[in-house]
Amino acid sequence: MKRESSVPDAERSILGSGVRSDLVEAHRGVAAAMARPGTWWTGAERHAIASEVRRALAHSDLPPWLAPSACDPDHPAAIAADQQLPVAAVDAVWRITNHPGTLTHDWYQTIVGGIPTAEHYVELVSVVAMVNSIDRFAAVLDLAPIPLPEPEAGEPTRERIDDTAVRHHWVPTAPVKGPNVIKALSAVPADIKVRQALSSSQYLPEGALMGDLDWGRNTIDRRQIELVAAQTSIANECFY
Repeated sequence: MKRESSVPDAERSILGSGVRSDLVEAHRGVAAAMARPGTWWTGAERHAIASEVRRALAHSDLPPWLAPSACDPDHPAAIAADQQLPVAAVDAVWRITNHPGTLTHDWYQTIVGGIPTAEHYVELVSVVAMVNSIDRFAAVLDLAPIPLPEPEAGEPTRERIDDTAVRHHWVPTAPVKGPNVIKALSAVPADIKVRQALSSSQYLPEGALMGDLDWGRNTIDRRQIELVAAQTSIANECFY
């Protein structure tokens, strides 16, 4: 990977790093999506969720049993007085970002009880997952997080998908075929294209997902990619 050495890594984002162009465009797409109105959250609220992810990452030593809403006002993790998100949404962002292996159904029900709908939670998870992905990628390369654009005005679409139900897990999903990673956020599909571009660049194109073991990218093949993915999942105590 080619890097420019004129600017210290810590002062650069992926935009000027020499990283593969498809990765740069995928990360740029995620950053842009954080500023746009979604299905259930406004552009300002999605931007606030993304900003809370970054605040949580900066204070990852906060234990899972101490939520931002329970912190003293002078604690660095405390919720700001002008925070526009529901308290439960902020608590969820921090817990999902730093301690995903500790989530329980009782915790989920508490969070959903503090935000308007379960679909709001699904969209929040989508935003949190994407921002974590691009920011942790940058951190490994000692790069600054990609800048987020200013939030766009406008209301969420509030388009509800037909036939969503809690089928096998905690959240409502649509009746789609495929692995659980495809089903999980299917109740709120607005970010699908953004997530697909990110997954295709950082992991595998969708067409290679189901069984193409001969697919490769640059110097590693599918088997090696899956080995890295499995070890990463183990290290992160990923239930899936």
